[in-house]
Amino acid sequence: MSCLRILLLLGLGGLATPAAARPAALDLTLRPIANADGGIGFLEVTGRFSDLATSGGAPLFRLPLIVSNVDSVATVLTSVSATDSLGDIPLQTRDIDLPIAAARDAETGGPSREWLAGRDLRGAVTLRYTVPARAVLPPRGPAPPFSFSDDGKGVSAAGQVFLLLPPGDHQYDMRLAWDLGSAPSGTRAVSSFGAGSVRPRRQVSGADLRASFYMAGPLQLWPADLASGFLVAAQGSPDFDVGVLAGWAKSLHASYSGFFGQRRVPDYVVFLRDNPINAGGGVGLNNSFVLTFGKGNGADIDKLKLTLAHEMFHTFQPYITEPAGLASSWFGEGLASLYEARLPLRSGHLGPDDFLANINSAAGRYYTSIMATVPNAQVPLRFWADTRIRTLPYDRGMLYFVTVDHAVRQNSGGKRSLDDLVLAMLARQRLNGRTSNADWESLLEQEVGPDAVTAFRAFLEGEMPIPAPDALGPCFRPAKARLRRYETGFEPAVLAEPRRIVRGVIPGSNAFAAGLRDGDEIVDPVPQDSIQGDQLRLLTLKLRRGERVFEISYLPRGEAVDVLQWDRVAGVPDRSCAL
Repeated sequence: MSCLRILLLLGLGGLATPAAARPAALDLTLRPIANADGGIGFLEVTGRFSDLATSGGAPLFRLPLIVSNVDSVATVLTSVSATDSLGDIPLQTRDIDLPIAAARDAETGGPSREWLAGRDLRGAVTLRYTVPARAVLPPRGPAPPFSFSDDGKGVSAAGQVFLLLPPGDHQYDMRLAWDLGSAPSGTRAVSSFGAGSVRPRRQVSGADLRASFYMAGPLQLWPADLASGFLVAAQGSPDFDVGVLAGWAKSLHASYSGFFGQRRVPDYVVFLRDNPINAGGGVGLNNSFVLTFGKGNGADIDKLKLTLAHEMFHTFQPYITEPAGLASSWFGEGLASLYEARLPLRSGHLGPDDFLANINSAAGRYYTSIMATVPNAQVPLRFWADTRIRTLPYDRGMLYFVTVDHAVRQNSGGKRSLDDLVLAMLARQRLNGRTSNADWESLLEQEVGPDAVTAFRAFLEGEMPIPAPDALGPCFRPAKARLRRYETGFEPAVLAEPRRIVRGVIPGSNAFAAGLRDGDEIVDPVPQDSIQGDQLRLLTLKLRRGERVFEISYLPRGEAVDVLQWDRVAGVPDRSCAL
């Protein structure tokens, strides 16, 4: 998930700087430092800002405390200092709670730490601080891979969790330098801006810096000569052929670029990093994507391809920014969940059977959910607390867009489709710098009529989208299946809490039968989102009960219900399957 992700007001970057504005210069240097074991022990960060008009007592730098359920490094930083032409700048810290703002398919704001200037500034300001590679807080639970990680003998993180920047979204003429002189032998470095030290051709906003990824260590790189604008960097040792995945992703990325009418295929970086807890997830960032690998889904190259297809679509697509953040995740995640399979099917990167399996998994997860009709207004309130809420924007959003696509095709006699609405929303975003539900409603009314607006509002209230029998085209027909609801057997919110103490165990549930009891502590975070779509997959919990640590496994399923699925129509050739 897609995740997510950092206020980028345009689909492919930030707002352009007005001609009259003079961007500041920023020299950003990242210096990995070796430890006694031959790994990376610290990352020293130095930023030189040419123009910070900050008076004494005002916030000079800011870093969120929590980003999309990920703790930043704000509480573990060491040696934070700032200087200008007058010498040392006294710094004081304070913690504040900021308003939530749109951040593509996620949100920013919330609890944050600020470093306040103790006096007025004069001249350029140089900031220095050190991030301990292993002094990071334990994972809170489900979250995108933003965190500062030293797995795989390297270091990596999204800018949101470790870059101290001035408040606001300033524009910079930026130079990013990697100083590898103190790093272990063989260390290489890559960021969302490219391999090694770089000077981006265009101005870079604070949002761009926060929404970028940074990685250093004994990396595997593809292609080896770094000549391509499409680059894959792996931190660790994946149990699959990185070149095969990279070649597929590069070809699909070019196909996406063509769909969105771009004259030049933009540069793109795919970051792979080991995740021993919840492998297989990912997040889309600034012209880049972070994909985690490991065991289970994290070693299944076909599943990793679909994750890449989803997150890569986020790089190009439009977003609704009003209402902000997770309240509009139905749009960003729903579109990506449909197009992650539809566009690869069109371009031949995915076969009809794979497309069908992907759609059926999402539909099965949605239609079996006891939360299927929860209003959209509940999503931002309970997104991180309950996996059944967290998956609604993806699954319900995807099925809603299937119904919209069918309505547009029917109303236009097949001449137009959901594609036209997506591109129209992107055009409005580029023109105005923001979009809202009102923009979507105006396009619906224009393409289909006022009934489509009424249906959209009912969808936001929780009405279940039911696609028409021919909504997926001639290759696929609806069918009923009997599937069991996802049921943890205890209070689901426990799994999203910093200390996971079990409560609300249901007598007679599979969890109870496996031995789970109130008061047990769940030692490790537990991924759930993908389990919901797999009727046969067991849930494994590592428990602590008193002095004893042990594991239990059980099938997290409850009652069986009738749900909508699709079958492949016999005799229809593959070439006719892609709408």
